[in-house]
Amino acid sequence: MTETSPASPFLGITVIVCCYNAERTISDTLRSLREQTRSPDEILVIDDGSADRSLEVVNAIATADGRIRVLVNEINRGTAYSRQRGLEEARTEAVMFFDADDLAGPRLVETQERVLLGDAAILGVGSHAHYFSEEGVAGHLGTQRVGPTDRDAALKLYRAGKLMFMPPVTLFRREDALAVGGYRQSLMPNPQGIRYEDFAEDLDLWCRMSDLGGEGRYFMVVPQPLYRYRKPAGSLSTRNLGLMQLKMRWIRDCLARRRQGLPELDLAAFIASRSLFERISDWRQDRAAGFYKRAGFSWASRRYAKLAFYLMLTAIASPKLIRQKIKTQAVSL
Repeated sequence: MTETSPASPFLGITVIVCCYNAERTISDTLRSLREQTRSPDEILVIDDGSADRSLEVVNAIATADGRIRVLVNEINRGTAYSRQRGLEEARTEAVMFFDADDLAGPRLVETQERVLLGDAAILGVGSHAHYFSEEGVAGHLGTQRVGPTDRDAALKLYRAGKLMFMPPVTLFRREDALAVGGYRQSLMPNPQGIRYEDFAEDLDLWCRMSDLGGEGRYFMVVPQPLYRYRKPAGSLSTRNLGLMQLKMRWIRDCLARRRQGLPELDLAAFIASRSLFERISDWRQDRAAGFYKRAGFSWASRRYAKLAFYLMLTAIASPKLIRQKIKTQAVSL
């Protein structure tokens, strides 16, 4: 383990790792968090009813490292529930969520803390990331660049009523998140058991927090890749892309209504309000997003003919999506 600097007297930090059936990756993830140049004050692991050896692996590591605290959901409760539990249980002023299969660069915590402490108006600090899948020789997908890199860019998004996309690994103050309700629960109970709250739950929180832009508060990202973000082909967002897209449209509608001083529609009412034209447009955008996902995994497995084919389909279905991805993502041959 590398030598760590003393904890900041101004900001305590908990890194929260929500873990579900991650026995294969959780050890490396925790090692990357334990070897930070600025040691987290607490690493809070929440096991969400894993059916594999995840809890056994985590408990063994926690026995050797007093910074690691373990909580257990007796049954699988999902992402939004586990994140909200972590938000409420953390013992520090600031928190950062970290997926159980990602890898932190050694200066992740140190760098994001320094920026957050630099301006009391900052709501949260993220960073760029190298992202990868498990396919192909290296599984490298490129560099993810999401979020505003300074105050002016962030407040411009606020004034334009845009969604506040931030990286999954963002350091923020607990009180700001709790003040806007934290992670929403039980959005639309249904016989199919679909947990709508588990899709784009972080985007929903960032957007509600970004309402504080009216007070000059803002999010920003450090334009350096400070961690490795895994995007396996079978991830929740990949398997349920249509549901993810639906949730994002609802989040956008909620944001617009809040900014106009109107009450939000609940998710069921929003779905019922969509016109035939909007549903057709939604279908087209969903297809484009699916094609782009397939292009990314074709790149990772070095299947260049499929890559070109899926990029072409993406451009046909939604030229706007291609332009957006060029701005936020970069790949290297």
